[in-house]
Amino acid sequence: MRPHLLLIDALNLIRRIHAAVRAPDESSQVDGAISSTISSLSRALHDSQPTHALVVFDGNPPTWRHELYPDYKSQRKPMPDSLNNRLGDFNNAFLQLGVKTFRRSGLEADDVIASIASKAMGVGVAVTILSTDRSFQQLLAHPSIRLRDHFQKQDHNAETVFRQLGFRPEQLVDYWAMAGNGDIPGVSGVGKQGATRLMLEFGGLEQVFQQGESKGAAGKVCAQKEQALLSQRLATLATGLELGVRLKDLRFG
Repeated sequence: MRPHLLLIDALNLIRRIHAAVRAPDESSQVDGAISSTISSLSRALHDSQPTHALVVFDGNPPTWRHELYPDYKSQRKPMPDSLNNRLGDFNNAFLQLGVKTFRRSGLEADDVIASIASKAMGVGVAVTILSTDRSFQQLLAHPSIRLRDHFQKQDHNAETVFRQLGFRPEQLVDYWAMAGNGDIPGVSGVGKQGATRLMLEFGGLEQVFQQGESKGAAGKVCAQKEQALLSQRLATLATGLELGVRLKDLRFG
């Protein structure tokens, strides 16, 4: 049987579940979130039937993205202290479920997951990433990698991206460089519609730069070339991190 690795974006799962829990106080809300998160992960493990699994937490900032762009994630709503102070309890619950966990200061879960997924795919392992974070869609150019939305019970692949946007996963970073993507600033005055038109017309950021002093959205991108290149760099997931993680250590079940 082909090995199958399930990579779980811990805070994406935890924070979405925590926000949906209704409780009389913050402590009870976190207790409910722990219980619901373990139930959700148990269902995901049952549905995916992985041979290997790993839960990945974000490490403490700053990351290399903060060094490039100090305002990175500055607009994001901070995690409640009541939840942040109990992340160790979530970690212990994952371990009790039989799933290894990973966290390292200065590293975002996105980059850790991207690096492990890329290396696993390179040795013939099928990979499922459990997250609703669209930044992972850039990895879907590889047919061995799929993105699972646990809440909608949907799997995403390269065909999903093309159906939604009209271009391929490997083009997404250039799209986000112009349109922005949550914590990625993008180019001022372009937006999603303008970036989509540019991608469909020219195919990529470098081709847009070749338009020189054009009018409209292309002209705005050319005039803000440094901003576009910064956004492109910020949007690109790191796939070559040396983490010391071995597949044999992640065996599940």
